[in-house]
Amino acid sequence: MQQLLVWQNGQVSTNCSLEALPGILADPQALVWLDLLLEDELQPYQDMLSSKFKLSRLTIETLNEARERARLVEQTGYFHLVVHGLAFDVENIEARTPKLDIIFGHNFLISIHREAMDWLASLLDEAHDESEEHLMSRGAARLLHAILDTQVDSYFPVLDVLDDMSDDLEDKAVTDASNEVQARIFRTKKALARMRRVISPQVEVMNSLITRTGDFIPTSAEPYFADVHDHLVRTFEVLDSYRDLMSGLLDVYLTTVSNRLNVIMKQLTIIATIFMPITFITGVFGQNFAHSPQVETDKGYNFWIVLLVMVLITLAQIWYFKRRKWI
Repeated sequence: MQQLLVWQNGQVSTNCSLEALPGILADPQALVWLDLLLEDELQPYQDMLSSKFKLSRLTIETLNEARERARLVEQTGYFHLVVHGLAFDVENIEARTPKLDIIFGHNFLISIHREAMDWLASLLDEAHDESEEHLMSRGAARLLHAILDTQVDSYFPVLDVLDDMSDDLEDKAVTDASNEVQARIFRTKKALARMRRVISPQVEVMNSLITRTGDFIPTSAEPYFADVHDHLVRTFEVLDSYRDLMSGLLDVYLTTVSNRLNVIMKQLTIIATIFMPITFITGVFGQNFAHSPQVETDKGYNFWIVLLVMVLITLAQIWYFKRRKWI
């Protein structure tokens, strides 16, 4: 799906034809924003991108790659920026990091993505509305900042979800030693590692936007990108702390399992200890000898005496164990 917005002569146009693009791009006061939501391949748009926006073959090849590390590449007349969004599936405990390619020049910006992004759709809706302080009226640099700032702001709801999940796992790790808790900890740790791996290079890229883009981003706009950089650093630090927390929760879980096992072994040991003297007595009096003391002349009293002794021994053991607070 393709959306083409043109800001020219103080108003936005959404019905501009591709044939009129070269003339619009020749106007330094105009601004073109092309958003492409790819259903499959970039092939249907390659000719337009290379002929109308003069994108190099290397850039188009990079755009065709579904997975790419965040980076900033300078080309003739434009920059190619690769960033990623963040999404988290709470039910399956999986992280998604959809790729977003941004190509920007002095008076154009192209955003290309393979997944629908709610925050980007909101920006596009805002750009369609006529207003005094229009999103595209401040130039390509401020439009780029609006996109990156909104993207980074979309990370924080994901971090809030992770925070709630971490609190829940903290309680479960202490009270529930099931395999399900262990699996949730491992899956959450894996998702955090993936998100951290995506955010880490974006911090460097955002810093490069300020230092390497020259007059593409004017000095007056640099503080805005520095603010986005600070938010990215904060996001990275929060993800880092969550990853450490998951490692700690795994240790807590293993300690809980070990304590549960110790309690069970203690209970079994107590039961075995209680039956040990009883088993000894029954073993002595149950030997198959032809002549045993107190057996041939027994009138039935010895059985009850021995049974009483075993009961008294058992009660004495239970009393001793309780006194020592073993049970």
